Amino acid sequence: MSAQTILFLDDDPVVRIARSVLCNEADAGWLRDYFAPETPDLTPLVEAARGITRGDGVRVQLAEGADPREFDPTVIVFRRGVVSAECIAACGRLKLIQRLGERADGIDVEAARAGGVAVSCLPRRTLDFTAEHAVLLMLALGKKLTACDRLVRLSSTPSSAGVNGVAYNWPAIGGLTGLNGKTLGVVGLGEVGTLVVRLARAFGMKVIYTKRKPLTHAEETTLGASFDTLPGLLACADFVSLHAANLPENRGMMGRAEFAAMRPDAFFINTSRGGLVDEDALFDALRAGAIAGAGLDVHGVEPRPASDRFCTLENVILTPHVAGGSRTGLLVELRTLLENCRAAFEGAALAHRIV
Repeated sequence: MSAQTILFLDDDPVVRIARSVLCNEADAGWLRDYFAPETPDLTPLVEAARGITRGDGVRVQLAEGADPREFDPTVIVFRRGVVSAECIAACGRLKLIQRLGERADGIDVEAARAGGVAVSCLPRRTLDFTAEHAVLLMLALGKKLTACDRLVRLSSTPSSAGVNGVAYNWPAIGGLTGLNGKTLGVVGLGEVGTLVVRLARAFGMKVIYTKRKPLTHAEETTLGASFDTLPGLLACADFVSLHAANLPENRGMMGRAEFAAMRPDAFFINTSRGGLVDEDALFDALRAGAIAGAGLDVHGVEPRPASDRFCTLENVILTPHVAGGSRTGLLVELRTLLENCRAAFEGAALAHRIV
């Protein structure tokens, strides 16, 4: 009998870390570079993979676009990919389909259930943090947080003496707003976009979204969001939050026409990828006041140079690609993933099992 196989469907950097550990390559240079400037302790991952590594005789394989059925896997691991009913039926040794993400995207769950194959969908705290950061940028822009902080530190002269020792808005900052009652437009409704919708609804926002394949009416009702085209969304949203997939066809999808379609009092948020935005168009829109402001955690060039033109704009908040929190936070997610792989080999209980 051939060796048991753990098959990775995609080469996403996060799942690549798990594959490297299973290949006994926890000391790989690219791993150090990926986590830099942090220094991760990969010992818990190595321990979680005990008994199921390449050194233990397990075949660790990357599909690289090949048909998973060619490998007769024991475990299939992926972040983005498809595990069809045909694949499940043909993989006679398959015990576990492990997705990195809380949704069963790409998995024929009913086929897995019928075939006695376990399915685990691992929630990712780093994605929750990214959604929180998008809302943080919205709040900071609407409430002019950085300007307020700076003016208080400068001890600006009060515009009034106040009443009973309480001075209100003494630097006379105008145009302050919040999220309640505002309209959020979510461009791309993947896992982070969905999490942003949930948070926005808790703030009392109306939410519209756009994506290639709209949700069903029942799904929209459950989520609390309604579909619109991209032009329609841009025309009415107070805040536009970008969460589209980082695909070649989406490069520069937010360009001059899109920023021109936004309202002059609207804010743009990007916690997805810098390449999705035409930064020349965004800079011109911000400088001309065609949109009110932007919150950017991701950038066309990273790190963004200190002398960069965006650093001269007062209506922009810039953060250094930290929306997901510390990168070492991935270690908790990956440890659970590896422990689940080992549990599947041993017939033990699985975390986050949905089938």
